[in-house]
Amino acid sequence: MTVRLRVMTYNIHSAFGRHGYDLDAICRAIEHEAPDVVALQEVDFGLRRTGYVDQAKWLGRRLGLHAFHGPTRRKGRYGNALLSRWPARFIHNHDLTVWPQPGRACLEVLVDAPKMPLRCFVTHFGLVPQERVIQAMQVVERILAVEEHEAAVLLMGDFNTVPRSRVSGHLRDRLIDAFHAAGEGRAATFHTRLPRVRFDYIYLGETLSPLSCRVAVNSWSAHGSDHLPLVADLRIGR
Repeated sequence: MTVRLRVMTYNIHSAFGRHGYDLDAICRAIEHEAPDVVALQEVDFGLRRTGYVDQAKWLGRRLGLHAFHGPTRRKGRYGNALLSRWPARFIHNHDLTVWPQPGRACLEVLVDAPKMPLRCFVTHFGLVPQERVIQAMQVVERILAVEEHEAAVLLMGDFNTVPRSRVSGHLRDRLIDAFHAAGEGRAATFHTRLPRVRFDYIYLGETLSPLSCRVAVNSWSAHGSDHLPLVADLRIGR
């Protein structure tokens, strides 16, 4: 039996877009694509500036998805998150901070998906080039090196780097870049006002096959954040 799933990565910028704060636009942008798994970056977990709303929980409830948190800074009230149609077997937040830069992490969630479990990773790399190189090495050599038998690997996030960079090359040595393999249309995800570069990626392990990958441009995604979401349709198993 062939099992297909749709995944998305989306830097939601704490839901501050073109016209100010609009978490509903983020929700509608995700809902429009109907993904099974969503990797989120720049998520507020109860900060004053966004009305003390736990954005991951709020989106999970609205979309009917499980929500998992991966805090990075602001005393655990800001960071990455994963939304999933299925529950989790295991959750761990790996520290990727490169001192003296701000806190960074890679959230790992082992999801009970059909056919085989999904080992999902959500991350947001730093702004300094050498910082990103170190973080890519840590992901490949420390985090992904620990194998989970019979689990498909899915690494998603905002890597703050372009496809031809050293960081992207290092990750492609280990994983498949879904857009590089099956991309459709323009690849640019940043900035929503005039998208020119791709900072957002969906990487796959060998037990996942990319069927298509595209930037999700719609009336909601164009206004909800400074990034556009990236969506991929996958087949579990080869």
